[in-house]
Amino acid sequence: MRCLVVSLFILLSAGCAVIKQPAEPLALPLKPTLKSQTYQLEYKTEHASPKVKSVQLPAHKVMRNQTVRITTDKASVTDTLLKQITQALSDKSLKVTDSKNSDYTLAIHQLELALTDDTKYVLTQPENPYPLFAQVAQQYPSQQCATISAQVSMRLTHRASGDVVWFAKSSIDSASFHREPLLFSFAQEQIITNELEVATFVHQQNTEQARIARAGKEVTVPPFKTITKLSSLTKLQGPCTRTEVSALTPMMQYYLSSILIDKIKVQ
Repeated sequence: MRCLVVSLFILLSAGCAVIKQPAEPLALPLKPTLKSQTYQLEYKTEHASPKVKSVQLPAHKVMRNQTVRITTDKASVTDTLLKQITQALSDKSLKVTDSKNSDYTLAIHQLELALTDDTKYVLTQPENPYPLFAQVAQQYPSQQCATISAQVSMRLTHRASGDVVWFAKSSIDSASFHREPLLFSFAQEQIITNELEVATFVHQQNTEQARIARAGKEVTVPPFKTITKLSSLTKLQGPCTRTEVSALTPMMQYYLSSILIDKIKVQ
């Protein structure tokens, strides 16, 4: 009997000895500190002065405090632009009236807007080029932007005689009107390329079966790998799309109208 008990004890001890203790769970390594740097690009184009033609005939002298009636039969004039033209005439010491017995009639003959060929903006080199500039300059050497041409023409007529006293026309394109350069930004940033692979490896090695299988073995978690990449350009300043350029047209028409009215010689 004593021999039987001793034999069972030996068998149980041997069974416990062959059971492996699982290895410690693997920890996910710390992610590296990722660097990011933002840069700016400036694009410029040539600008033209507004084209202006103004002719004032000597048949009648335009005098201070004379009255002017504005007619808009031949052009679609917004209320805002009409108020602006009225103010410009007042600044010339002329009185705007709705009366048909005014001294003069100012006819708005033309308010035209038309899409023209795109404007090319060329990348300008900074005074102290950063290391990436040459690479980016090859990739983004220029920008093409929508362009709108605006034209305004007017005629001032002496009401009593019907004589044309003054006529003028002006035009400008949206790029020349806005004048400011286009500004874009981009980022140089580091990204981890194997984050999912590292996390998957750690997860697989931390299952119960895997921990038992690697008991007594040294397993190394693969390190994170990083690459440096450039982001796409983001526009910071300047109208370029059709929608952005179209938003300039009310100001362009006011600008051209103001130039023309300022050409009227008032004594």
